Amino acid sequence: MIKWNDNLTAFIWRFGFFACCNLLDALILFQGNGIRLQTTLIAIYRWILYTPLPCDLQMFIVFGFFWDAIYHLPFGFHSFLILLTFVTLNTQKRYLQVNNQYIRWLVFLGVIILVNQFEYVLHFLINQQIVLSLKLVFSFALTFSLYPFIFKFLQHYDR
Repeated sequence: MIKWNDNLTAFIWRFGFFACCNLLDALILFQGNGIRLQTTLIAIYRWILYTPLPCDLQMFIVFGFFWDAIYHLPFGFHSFLILLTFVTLNTQKRYLQVNNQYIRWLVFLGVIILVNQFEYVLHFLINQQIVLSLKLVFSFALTFSLYPFIFKFLQHYDR
């Protein structure tokens, strides 16, 4: 008799949600308006700090290769960025896990600022240029404002 594993169900649900977040981000990016949502970063932050599963890192790295193909960057660029985020959040978990939702939101603000700044430094090292624009600031603010909704959604549906 085949027995269904709850961890497999949780992984399939996370994989589907993460794929939908990546698809949404890619569709908005391909509209050509320069706006980039980082809903995947919200999911990564939530899953690493509050509901980790053993196979999350492999899923994040696979989707990092997806983003490398979209941005026409060397394979491993976004996977390295996700790996660095994963290791940093895991090692600093005891300091970053908070119960107050507003403080949690501010911690996410710090995480998104650090991840984006490190990404821009890597872009500068590879392409020798950084383009800062009002659209980038708008994308950052939009991602930050979507955080409570996605976090609550994940809190309600995570297993």
